[in-house]
Amino acid sequence: MREMAHRLFAAEFSSSDYEVREGEEKSTVYVVTPLGAKVSRMMIAGVLTEVEENKGENWTMYNAQIADPTGTFRISAGQYQQNAARALQLIEPPAFVAAVGKARSFTTEEGAVYVSVRVESIAKITQQQRDFWTYETCRETLRRIEACRCAMELSPPNADALAKLGIPRRYTEGAVLAMEHYGKTDLDTYRGVVVEALRSIAGVEDLPPAAVAEPKAEERNGEELTEDEKTMLLIIGNLDGADPKGALWEDVERLASAEHLTPERLSEAVEGLLDKGMVYEPVLGKMKRI
Repeated sequence: MREMAHRLFAAEFSSSDYEVREGEEKSTVYVVTPLGAKVSRMMIAGVLTEVEENKGENWTMYNAQIADPTGTFRISAGQYQQNAARALQLIEPPAFVAAVGKARSFTTEEGAVYVSVRVESIAKITQQQRDFWTYETCRETLRRIEACRCAMELSPPNADALAKLGIPRRYTEGAVLAMEHYGKTDLDTYRGVVVEALRSIAGVEDLPPAAVAEPKAEERNGEELTEDEKTMLLIIGNLDGADPKGALWEDVERLASAEHLTPERLSEAVEGLLDKGMVYEPVLGKMKRI
């Protein structure tokens, strides 16, 4: 299973200027946000507002923007993200979209740091699906705010002490890293971000009907699903409908086996759905349909 895709708002991500690396060969790069999200992969949603195609002699890069209720994500996809690049070529703004990608940071010669998302997959979604992402991201943001609040009360803050206070382990390390780099973050600012986001889904302005219509599979990614992918999409959708936290991977495997899918076919089908942006991993060991 891949590393979990974090959910966070543009307002938090765009305020980040701290990067850490783990491992030696092909080390994983993380962007650490002011609220302690330690992000390699992330899942974002909002309105695709513009797409720009840039061509070189042997390459094409798509740069775009996705606006969520709190700000704007800068995203890109090129020759190594062919599914995402194809989708960006086909989707006409404005449109509600969800995307999964890698967090990236760039430091200029003057020392300014800019963050963006190198998109692995992107697909059109409905307004209701965007609102659900917004609600879940509000919950995650509030959990990080609480972890940071507790870290600020410790001298010095450390992950083990936070865990003893009942803070889940997935928030403790990031909260300590954020404190070490950013100092005491203004948590009221991010509480205001959450309020702003909740207000937006309580009374959102409609996009044109074409932008919010339920997309067909071939419109989401530029290609039809395989029969195995259709089977796995149905299995994951049925399971995560019964559990808001997502379909347990063991249950997915059990039902796939009942449909006579070998582990190899199961893995290939799920990877295909991930690449097409039709499912995602809210946490390790669970799957959800977008």
